[in-house]
Amino acid sequence: MKTQLFSMALLVSSFTFAQSWNITGNSGTNSSNNFIGTTDNQPLVLRSNNIERLRIKTNGNVGIGATNPDAKLHVAQENTNSQNLVVGKFTSFGPTGGSAMISLGYHTTANLELNSTYTGIGFRYGSYGDFNIENDFQSPIYGAINFIANKKVQLAIKPNGNALLQGKFEAKEVKVTLTPTADFVFDEKYDLPKLEEVEKHIKEKKHLPEIASAKVMEKEGVNVGEFQIKLLQKIEELTLYSIDQNKQIKQQAEQLKHLKDENEILKTQSAKIEKLEQQVQQLLSTQK
Repeated sequence: MKTQLFSMALLVSSFTFAQSWNITGNSGTNSSNNFIGTTDNQPLVLRSNNIERLRIKTNGNVGIGATNPDAKLHVAQENTNSQNLVVGKFTSFGPTGGSAMISLGYHTTANLELNSTYTGIGFRYGSYGDFNIENDFQSPIYGAINFIANKKVQLAIKPNGNALLQGKFEAKEVKVTLTPTADFVFDEKYDLPKLEEVEKHIKEKKHLPEIASAKVMEKEGVNVGEFQIKLLQKIEELTLYSIDQNKQIKQQAEQLKHLKDENEILKTQSAKIEKLEQQVQQLLSTQK
């Protein structure tokens, strides 16, 4: 009887130990049988200070500070200046402050990094606080960084540095650096086209000299920097034409003034001659 009671006590003790989960650590566990969680259709809730901090719903959605998470990871927003999500926070700062705070990468050829701070493994570039998206695939053709919306590549950065945008581009200011500029037009040796030649070209080609036609622009596009410089060249040429015309107008105005002055003199002389003729006629009539 004692043997049976001892065996039953041992069995109960073993069963109790098997169902417990030690807060100081466990060993000899089996993930199929030993786990923290629920086996019924109820969420798993973790609390601290008797306040819910984390909830895992039965559909797998995880909420931090959110009692009804509607995404795989839902971090509740707070109306304070507290940080909601911090990954890889470190105290050092500057160009040698440490590695990326957040890095999502495929081997060493493609990375999405936040606060990349040094050049090292994975080709991290930049300074403290930078946000880097890189694709380090060594190919002049493949390895573009694409931004996709509506199942289309809307923005792409090519391996050669060129960028492609499908749609309108709006900005408060755009700076284009390209040399040379068009100031060569003001050089004394510049051969300014004759207006007759420009007129002939327009009649034949239906566009300005050195400016692509509308058909070419529609087919090949327009290099904004080069096009702006060409337009500046034409504006500067037009300025020279205007300056030359202004000189001609002033010269013609002076000539016109001179002619008017001469005309006034001729009028005065003509009046004097006419008066003399009248006096001569009177004199001749008295002598008869």
